[in-house]
Amino acid sequence: MSAAAVLTKPTFTLADRLKIQQDRARDRDYIVIGRLTSVVFEAQRKLTGFSQSRPRYHNSQQAHLMQDQLKPFSESQTKLWASITLDWLTHKNAPVIALSRDRQDLLLPSGMPPLPDIPDPRWVPKAATDVAPRIPQLLTGCPVVGDRVRDKITDRQGRVYGVLHPVTSLCVMLMSAGGTFASIKGGVDPSDGTHLAMLIDDSDPRQLRGYFVGGRFQFGG
Repeated sequence: MSAAAVLTKPTFTLADRLKIQQDRARDRDYIVIGRLTSVVFEAQRKLTGFSQSRPRYHNSQQAHLMQDQLKPFSESQTKLWASITLDWLTHKNAPVIALSRDRQDLLLPSGMPPLPDIPDPRWVPKAATDVAPRIPQLLTGCPVVGDRVRDKITDRQGRVYGVLHPVTSLCVMLMSAGGTFASIKGGVDPSDGTHLAMLIDDSDPRQLRGYFVGGRFQFGG
């Protein structure tokens, strides 16, 4: 399925949807939810050798103490996870996320700060106090995890957007709940079969712009 098929709705064109969201952000026609700390999306990735990868324990004793559900990620799992997430690591510099007053759109009214460097997923600590080296969290061209953004779409004015789809969940620190974290789940709109997707405009690397289009979303715990 092409990116356009995932994103386009019969009632509004993609351009219409973006214009509506831009107008709502400009007019402050929204309710602030909190800070968006991470975005998780599905993506086609090579899984060769993935099932043979082993958890990365610090020592042999740890392997016998850990329950299955608490086993650390293998290198392959860590690299895969990094390739299907955008992560601001903490709420301090994370983008504001809001809900339009008619509850039809998720908005990032102030744009998105640059993504911070993340711990190198290939690194294995030798001691509990070791600090992981950092690598840039790139949308494209990362030599470690590859391209996070692999699809794109161009609007009528020639502006190119990177596409992340389908978006499965957003982690949010709620503004009015004393630092409580919650999730927003992405889903399929049964009326047209579209999935929740995220468009990214990185024409200004100092201030990314993000838009959520298509599909449906619901608030989880």
